[in-house]
Amino acid sequence: MANKNFTTLFSESLDQSDLSAKQQAVLRASLELFSQKGFDRTSTRDIADRAAVSEGTVYKQFKTKDGILKAILEPFIHQVLPKAVTEFIVDMSQSTTPTIDEFLEIAVKNRMQFALDNRQQLRILLQEITRDANLVSLISKEAVNIINSPLGNFIRKYQEDGQLVDWPLQRIIQYIFGTVLTYLLPKVLAGGELDIDKASKETVEFVMGGLKPTK
Repeated sequence: MANKNFTTLFSESLDQSDLSAKQQAVLRASLELFSQKGFDRTSTRDIADRAAVSEGTVYKQFKTKDGILKAILEPFIHQVLPKAVTEFIVDMSQSTTPTIDEFLEIAVKNRMQFALDNRQQLRILLQEITRDANLVSLISKEAVNIINSPLGNFIRKYQEDGQLVDWPLQRIIQYIFGTVLTYLLPKVLAGGELDIDKASKETVEFVMGGLKPTK
């Protein structure tokens, strides 16, 4: 199953909201412009022109650019990210890989590709995290959702088979996630290419050095 990108998921969340057509247009235009030009380099005039509304409408609906950003991040945290995680969980729960190494390589490659495909939108989120520490706790809850999902049970089977160290799943996921971020953060924040095949193999080699049970 092909995972939907952040723009599609965000658009779907707006379609399901109670926002007016003009409000939705402003938020869609803002996400596009913040992604392309950056928050600081985007003006309310740019947003109004892209959304095909007056600049007064932008101010009336959201007051400030920060108000627009908050209105974007709200569905991102509570709807878009959970949907993206759910799609990933469904995909990986259908995996038939016999070893944890194979499973992890598929999962890491999947998330690396997803992050690079959505790097512009992720950049907005990462930059805002530096300004709002509460976002970290909200995002970390998604790790708990993985643990309590069918994917969590799937990973536990590797533990039962003796392929994975007997650590709490949250610790395992954080360990893997932290390693993946060392590859992704520079590419998301500063741009550039990433050899995903090479990076995913290296990631699995590294994390399994710590996650393999000791004999």
